[in-house]
Amino acid sequence: MSEPRTELAPDAPIELSVLVPCLNEELNIPELTDRILGVFREGALTGELILVDDGSTDGTATTIRALMAAHPGLVVGCFHPQNRGITAAWRTGAAAARGKLVATIDADLQYQPEDLLRLRRELYEHSVDVVQGWRSAVGRRRDRRYHLSRGLNHLLNTTFGMSLHDNKSGFVMCAREVFQDLLTYKGSYFYWQSFILVAAHAKGYSYKEIETLFEQRRQGVSFLDQAAARAVAKSFYDLGKAAWEYRVDRIPPDVATQYLRRNPVVDRSPERDPLSTARWRAYLAAFNHTHWMITRDVEHYYETLRRTQWLTPAQTRELQDEKLRRLLRHCYRNVPYYRARMQELKLRPEDIRGQEDLHKLPFLTKADIRRHIYFDIMSENHDKSQVLKITTSGSTGEPFVCYADRAQLEFRWAATLRAQEWTGYRFGDPTVRLWHQTIGMTKWQAARERADAVLSNRTFIPIFELSDDNLGEMIARIAGARPVLMDGYAEALDFLAHYVKGTGKVAARPRAIMSSAQTLPLPSRRLIEEAFGCKVFDKYGSREFSGIAYECDAHEGHHVVAEGYIVEVLRDGRPAEPGEIGEVVITDLNNFCMPFVRYRIGDLAEAISPSAPCPCGRGAPRVGRIEGRVQSIIRGTDGRYLPGTFFAHYLKEFDYAIKRFQVVQEERDAITFRVVKGGRFSQQVLEEVLATFRHHLGERMRIDVEFADDIALVRTGKHLASVSRLNVDFQRAAPAEILAPGPNGAGA
Repeated sequence: MSEPRTELAPDAPIELSVLVPCLNEELNIPELTDRILGVFREGALTGELILVDDGSTDGTATTIRALMAAHPGLVVGCFHPQNRGITAAWRTGAAAARGKLVATIDADLQYQPEDLLRLRRELYEHSVDVVQGWRSAVGRRRDRRYHLSRGLNHLLNTTFGMSLHDNKSGFVMCAREVFQDLLTYKGSYFYWQSFILVAAHAKGYSYKEIETLFEQRRQGVSFLDQAAARAVAKSFYDLGKAAWEYRVDRIPPDVATQYLRRNPVVDRSPERDPLSTARWRAYLAAFNHTHWMITRDVEHYYETLRRTQWLTPAQTRELQDEKLRRLLRHCYRNVPYYRARMQELKLRPEDIRGQEDLHKLPFLTKADIRRHIYFDIMSENHDKSQVLKITTSGSTGEPFVCYADRAQLEFRWAATLRAQEWTGYRFGDPTVRLWHQTIGMTKWQAARERADAVLSNRTFIPIFELSDDNLGEMIARIAGARPVLMDGYAEALDFLAHYVKGTGKVAARPRAIMSSAQTLPLPSRRLIEEAFGCKVFDKYGSREFSGIAYECDAHEGHHVVAEGYIVEVLRDGRPAEPGEIGEVVITDLNNFCMPFVRYRIGDLAEAISPSAPCPCGRGAPRVGRIEGRVQSIIRGTDGRYLPGTFFAHYLKEFDYAIKRFQVVQEERDAITFRVVKGGRFSQQVLEEVLATFRHHLGERMRIDVEFADDIALVRTGKHLASVSRLNVDFQRAAPAEILAPGPNGAGA
C-alpha cells in the first residue's frame, strides 16, 4: 500500500480548498487536519486545507505552522494579528485558495469533515451553485444555543421567503468564484456569516441542503457561551440590515455586477449634464407605465454595462467564462434537452471551465429548437409569467418561435442604449427611427410604444409605407425632428440615400446613423454617409438576441455585447483565423428560460484577432464585416416600395398556416409568392395575406402564388424572405421634388 500523501506541489491543480477559521482551537485542529486529509484520500481528489488563525491567544498559530511543515502545500496557514471574525477569515482563506471549489467548515469538529464528500457529490450530481449541510437534530443537545439557533432560522426563513432547515449553517460548498461573490456585501455586519444562504438566494444562485450529523463541542469554548445576550442583540441588528440589503434594496441577480464588486473599474463614459440627468430620472419614473414585460430594472443593467465595457480583454473573457459556467449548471439541472445531450457525450457542467472547452458541446440549430420547443428545451424552473414569446422569420422566410425571459429583455434594452451612446448620442437627444413601429402589437402595447417615443424624444418613420408620393414628406419629417441619431433597416437607409443623392439636396443631417437588420455593404455605407453627411454605425443583431455586436467610433469591426453573448466564428469546426470568413455560432449567457448554447444562427462573419486591441479602449472581442442576406426591396405599383423585412414581420403571425415563404420579383408590377403550406393552411388565410400585400404594393400588383414542398437555401444556410431581380435605377426613379436647403446651402 502506498503511503498517504503529505505534501502538494505548488503548481498542482486543486479541486477543493477547505477554509477553516480558527480562534483558540489548538486542541481541535490536529484531528481536524488528519480527518480532512483523509477525506482527500478517500475521495481521490486533490485538495488543500487553509487554516486561518483569527487572532488566537492560545497556541493555535504555533500548531498551524507545525501542520504546514508536516504537510507542505496540503496545509496552508493564514494569520490575523487580531480577531476579525468569521467572515474576515473566510475572505482571507478565499484569497489564498487555489481550488476551483471552496468549502467552509468550523474548526470545533461539530460538523463532520467526512460529510465534505457528500457535499461534493450533491454539488456535482444536482449541478447546483451552492450546497449547505444542515445540522441534524440526532443526538443534538436541546440547550439554550439550540433554541436560539432555531429561532434565528425561523426569522431568516420568514424575512427572506425561504424554507431551509438550518438557514444560518456555515457548512457550505460552492465554486470559488461563487463564494467570493457571496462575500461581497454592503457596509458592515457583526455576524454576516449567518446570511450566506440568504445572499445566495438574493443573488439568484441555486442551492441545495443535505442533513449532516452534528456533535457537541468537546474542546474549547464558543463565544456564544460567553456573550449570548449581546450576540442576540447584534443578530437582530444584522437581521434588519440584511433585510434592507437583500429584500428591500435588492438589485437584480446579475453576475456582471457581482464581478465588478470583485474587480472594480473606472467608468470612462461621459458624464451627463444636470438637465440630461433630470430627463433620465423622469423617464425612469414613468418606465413601468410605458413598457410591458420589462421594468425599471433596466437602469441597473445599463449602469453596470457602462462600467463593464472598460474591463480589459482578459477580464471580459473571465466574466464570460464565469457566466458560461453558471449557465451550464442551470442547463444541466433544469433543461432536459441539454442534460440529455451532455449525458450522451458523457459531459458534466464542471467539464466546461470556459470558452476553450466550448468545442466539447454540440451545436444547436433552428431545427433542434422547432423539434423540441414544446417538449424539453424550455427551462423547468422558470416563472412563465416572466417570459416573452418571440416570433420571427428574420431573413429565413420561415417563421421561428423562441422565448426570452424578462432579465434578458432588460439586458437587451440596456445594451442597446449603451451602443447608441457610442455614436455620440445621449439619452433625450432627438432621434428618428425608420421602423415598423407597431406591427404585431396589441392596441395597448402600441399605445405604450407611442408614449415611450414621446418621453424619449423619438420619432418613428413607418418605413413599410414607402412610395414615390411620400418620400419627400418622409425626408421633411426627418429634417423637422432634427435628429442627433437616426437608426433603421440598412436597406431602408440605402433607399433613402439613393433618393437624397438623386434630388441633390437634403434638409436632414443627423450626427450619426445606426444601421441594422441587413448587411451593410461598403458601397451602401459610403452612399448613406455621403447623402446624410455623417458616419454610419453598423449593428449586427437578430430577433433571437436583439443587438449582438455594434461598431464603436473607431469603426474597426463590431464589438460583441460580451456581457451577454459568446460569439464564435468557426471554419471547418475550428476558430477562423483573423481575416477569414467563418460561420457565426452564438451562446446567449443571459436567457435562462430557453438557453441558446452554440446556436448556429446561419450568418457568416469575418474573424478578428482577440489579441488585437481596439483604439476605443473597450475590452469586448470584435467580429469584422458581416456577410448575411442580400439586400432587396420589392417595387410596387404607382411608385411604391416595400423592404423585404416587411414580409418577415407580417407573416410571422401566420406560422400556423404558412410554414415557409419567399417573395420573388423578376418584372415590374408583378411578384411571385412561393408558399410551403403549414398544418392549418386555408384559402381564407391566403386571401387575407394577398389582400395585405396589395394594400402595401398597390391593387394593380399581379401576384402569382406557387406552392412548394421546400425553398432552396443560400450559402449562409438561410432562406431569403424576398428576392428582387429588377435593375432599378433609384436616381432616375426618385421623385423630382427639391428639398429646402439649410441655412448654409446644405441640409440642416
